[in-house]
Amino acid sequence: MAGVLTALALATALAVAALLRDRLGSACALGVGLAGTCLAVSAVGMLLLDLQRLQPWPVRAGLLGAFAALVLLAFTVRRRLPAITLPLRTRHTVATTIAVVVLLVCGVGLRLHPSPYLQGGQDQGIYVNVGHHIARTGRLRPVDRVMQGALRGVPQADVLAAYRIKQPPPGSPLAGVREGRWTAGLHIEDAAAGRLVPAFFHLMPVWFALAELDWGFARSTWPLVLFWQLSGLAAFALARRLALAGADPHLQHRADRVGIVALAALALHPLDLWISSFTVTENLARACLLAAAWLSLEAGAAERQGRAGVALLAGLAGLCFAAGAFTRGSFVAHAIVLAGALLLVPRDAPRARRVLLRTLVAGTALAVVQAVLHSWPYFFSAATNHFHVPRLTPSTGEAVAWTFAAAAALLLADLGLRRLPPRLAALAPRLLRIVAGLMLAAGALVSLRDLFAPANELGPDQQVLAVLLRHGGPLPLLLGFLGLAVAVRRAHASLLPWVFLASAIVLLTALKQGVRYEFYYARYFVADALPVLLVAAACLSGHLIARLAARRGPRWAAAGFAVLLPAWLVPPLRLLPREVYWTRDLADDPAQLASIFEHVPEDGLLLFDDRAPGRWRGLLAAPALLSFGRNALAVPPRGHIVEGALKAGTPVFLLSGGWEPDERQRWPSAAHGPWRTRVVARGIYRAVRAETVAGGVPGRLVDGGGPWELQQLDRSIWRSSGAFSLYPESVFVATTAAGLVTEPLPLPAGARLELWLPARGPACEVTAALRTGDAAHELAPLPRERDDQLLWSLPAAPGPAALALTARCEGAFAWRWLSVRRSE
Repeated sequence: MAGVLTALALATALAVAALLRDRLGSACALGVGLAGTCLAVSAVGMLLLDLQRLQPWPVRAGLLGAFAALVLLAFTVRRRLPAITLPLRTRHTVATTIAVVVLLVCGVGLRLHPSPYLQGGQDQGIYVNVGHHIARTGRLRPVDRVMQGALRGVPQADVLAAYRIKQPPPGSPLAGVREGRWTAGLHIEDAAAGRLVPAFFHLMPVWFALAELDWGFARSTWPLVLFWQLSGLAAFALARRLALAGADPHLQHRADRVGIVALAALALHPLDLWISSFTVTENLARACLLAAAWLSLEAGAAERQGRAGVALLAGLAGLCFAAGAFTRGSFVAHAIVLAGALLLVPRDAPRARRVLLRTLVAGTALAVVQAVLHSWPYFFSAATNHFHVPRLTPSTGEAVAWTFAAAAALLLADLGLRRLPPRLAALAPRLLRIVAGLMLAAGALVSLRDLFAPANELGPDQQVLAVLLRHGGPLPLLLGFLGLAVAVRRAHASLLPWVFLASAIVLLTALKQGVRYEFYYARYFVADALPVLLVAAACLSGHLIARLAARRGPRWAAAGFAVLLPAWLVPPLRLLPREVYWTRDLADDPAQLASIFEHVPEDGLLLFDDRAPGRWRGLLAAPALLSFGRNALAVPPRGHIVEGALKAGTPVFLLSGGWEPDERQRWPSAAHGPWRTRVVARGIYRAVRAETVAGGVPGRLVDGGGPWELQQLDRSIWRSSGAFSLYPESVFVATTAAGLVTEPLPLPAGARLELWLPARGPACEVTAALRTGDAAHELAPLPRERDDQLLWSLPAAPGPAALALTARCEGAFAWRWLSVRRSE
């Protein structure tokens, strides 16, 4: 039944929240319920993936067990924690709840139909296709049967040569790990076994697979809606907690409003709207970042106030951050930065800090091990490309050992730093503030330099600041930088690790230049910085309004709020009517792709027309293999591969991006001559997408699809010289009781006709003739060169004609192939 597991997950989260409400408070209990449920689903999915059992019944059993364990754990926690007095419900809390619900509904409504993008290419298309492959097979690594040598008539050596596989030398760490590239986003892990591996972290495709098993293929990307909803709730709660952590009572009184402003800014920001509707890992990573920060601050506040649940909140915070590391490689760098900052603040809220550090280090270490085992050496190449770390090539075992050694070193360093003299320990927060301030100042200087530099909105090297200004306006950007500066100067010691991480994120965002294609590459640069700046801006705006209320009174504060909020939120709204936001750029219909590939049998070989645009081969090969289980050759085919498959009786299909006028065609190839084909299916592929000119802002929508045509190659081999070979069961030659008759064919001048017979077949007397209309011209036989070969000479200029061969045999007439070749 569709949606049963989703309903059970929601019921589990609400049940946990209800059980812990009078122990932790409503907000923290809801956070524990949602975070615990999402972490449980992620853990079950990753465990079943590693066991190669991510299939319907194991998933149902695993999730039911995890949900039951969560509820039992909530019962146990409830018994051990003391009850607290819940605040009375007031009109203010009711209004806050209504505002949050309305904003969440509006935000979800804008993102209710996430992109079902299926075409290949690294990241977005591969994530969906890998998710569908996992849902179909239960395992991560696809097996290319063509490369494996399991397809009739297609030698493995020829396929490996087509993919340019070079056998790694003995003892190389690349052997059996990465021996080549299949297509963008897919690496060849073991060419001899035909085993491929997706080149990224795999928690996101696991969520897509789980959603497909519950809702079906067409709705497999619905977790994007959940990820944004969690991000919105966490942004509200994080901004609210930051406001409550301040010393200003006027700001504490307005904490709920600060959270509402942060939620509204995230819900209505055009860049976030586009990113959150696109199938990229930044969506899940953002939810992990915001949830981890909120739960960590709640744990610290609970410890300072003497409330219960410190270890539970801090542990969930560390695990949420580690889930981000399971999602995206850059989160490993974020985890290192955060862990280093946590080491330097051992005195404030020590229990929450200790639990957070331990769970963060342990969870991130497991994420790195998972990445090394499933994505090596992509993990190290990504570190080189994104963080300029020297490229490393350790073996898998060495990389895992280094990971555990680094994790142990961090935990041992924590034990040592906790024994520092008080005077040295007091210097650590100052050091964090200084370094964070320097990083923020550097990021601001780089941004200001870019602001006054000549910018080309349509250029392929746009600056990050230009993208943020164009989509969000100058006010939230200015408020975000100033808010972070205020936090660096005045934040409580318990907030310093997160302020330090936020400053590092902003610096990296400012330093990473060159947004080549705005609606694709912008997510690399702003996905982490955007929520950081929005939450900081919301907190600063609340602080300004509180200062105004303290000095001038509530009326001036209300007037300032009425001016500031529209000036912030209204300008970006002008971009919302842009149609690209509503059509889900790069959206594809799974049913359309299914209609293309359903005509290819499972034992067939699928090729892509090298005359068509590269997208037909480079972008449709991945869904053909991963989502639809077809044997796709992702590289341009070579003649001997096609000929071998046809000789062995393997069905060979060709996908073209266009129509030809005839039902029977020739597929020209400069390298191997034309092939005879017949049309199997035709259709129009609709893919509305935004037109991007030179990397600039999409101005209009275009149909990125077009006509497609699926052809089946006939069992005939044509050469560029005009010579050809016809095999049994070719549609261009008919077998009768008396012999063979072909349709009219272009016969080259001065050629000879060859008929190859079975080596141990019955003795036959065969005559050959040319038929042109009603006229027939008998051909003169030539001396045999072999016993199983019959030869005839063709006229000097035969022109198009049908070949007719009459056979009188002692048994049933059989033949191997009929060939026309130029005389040697």
